[in-house]
Amino acid sequence: MQKSAVEFFSKTCRVVLFWVVFVTPAFLSTLPVQAQNQRFESLEDSVFRLNNRLQFKESQALLLPVLQSDAFDSEEKYRACILLSYTYKRVQDYQSNLLFLAKARDFARQTPAKEKYLAYIMAQEALAHFDIHNYEKSDSLMTVLEKTDFRHIDLENKAKLVMQQGYLRYLDQQYDRAETTYDRAIGWLREASPCDLPMIYVKKMQLYDATRQPGPMLAAFAASRRYADSCGIIKYDIYAHEELLHIYQSHGDPAAVAISRRLDSLNKVYDQTANVAALHNQKEAMLLAESDQKLRSEQDRRQYLTLGLVLAGLLALALLAWGLLHYRRKRVLEKEYQQMERELAAYLAQQKNTPPPPAQPTAPASPSALALPDHDDLSDRQCEVLNLLAAGLSNREIADRLFVSENTVKYHIRNIYQILDIRDRKDLLVNFRR
Repeated sequence: MQKSAVEFFSKTCRVVLFWVVFVTPAFLSTLPVQAQNQRFESLEDSVFRLNNRLQFKESQALLLPVLQSDAFDSEEKYRACILLSYTYKRVQDYQSNLLFLAKARDFARQTPAKEKYLAYIMAQEALAHFDIHNYEKSDSLMTVLEKTDFRHIDLENKAKLVMQQGYLRYLDQQYDRAETTYDRAIGWLREASPCDLPMIYVKKMQLYDATRQPGPMLAAFAASRRYADSCGIIKYDIYAHEELLHIYQSHGDPAAVAISRRLDSLNKVYDQTANVAALHNQKEAMLLAESDQKLRSEQDRRQYLTLGLVLAGLLALALLAWGLLHYRRKRVLEKEYQQMERELAAYLAQQKNTPPPPAQPTAPASPSALALPDHDDLSDRQCEVLNLLAAGLSNREIADRLFVSENTVKYHIRNIYQILDIRDRKDLLVNFRR
């Protein structure tokens, strides 16, 4: 009995283990999970249009979810970081610009095009350091790229890097070489990205002012404004007006007053400080919302897991209770059956050892009075059925006792009747009693 109980308990533990390891995770996997349907499509064009309309918050709102979602791969997150660096550069937040370039480098290292992307990031960092007048850092980065003949750098960024080299020559008062370098960069940029031409024309304004050429200086100013207006980039328009105001003020030109008023109106439209603050506020709000969402998701996951484990535990307890009940019932039935077998065996042995009663010549035997049937010709199963019949059990009860179907019991009874030449159950009981 102890061995059977141990085996049953072992089987029950295996059932519980199967439920916890396989059924519970399968149940949890069916829980609703919010799917990520948006893919990385045409974001570059959308961000460019939004930034040109000074809708920097909307631009950032498109890009930050890409970095926060696991649905996007490393290459898509690299591109999102680059676009975010563009957005912050447009509002002259170069600290954030360089921060997202650094993040882009982390994702770039996980992509197959690592070498190409890292070269592009280096070019963007050189441009950023140049804009904040960190010329030494910018020049060192450009030198590295120049040694590779600007390998992996597209024509647009190659033009911008060469423009910066021209400006460094301007600072060294190498004016002729600076103008030649500017013109080469203008040719490339006109082909690759005409909307960025204002930055070179403003550099030429400085050059022509330094060489006392007011006519070409104003022509460069007009060209810069023309490209800025045609592309709708107010930042470049402000850049050109700021440089012209500086030139007029350095010469004491009264036209500086009108340029100053025009610049004030442009700055009100642009409102750089408000844009930077709005971007950072939005970024913090989105990151906080993401953190809250992750916390809620983790809490929900733990609750579902706890529920699954509780259900698994309850099911295991129910199975264990049912198993123990079944085991006890089986043991009780086995004991009863063994006891009945012993009693029937004793009864049959007593009948065999008892001598037959003396013959009564005056009372001939009735045709229906048969001798006690000899069941040596019966099989073991037929003997079991015979003993249970003699005990007065019904067919259903015999079937339950022997763990067989009722039809099987009926089949054995028919064979018993045939072997013992007995008509029915009543005839059988009468012979046993005799």
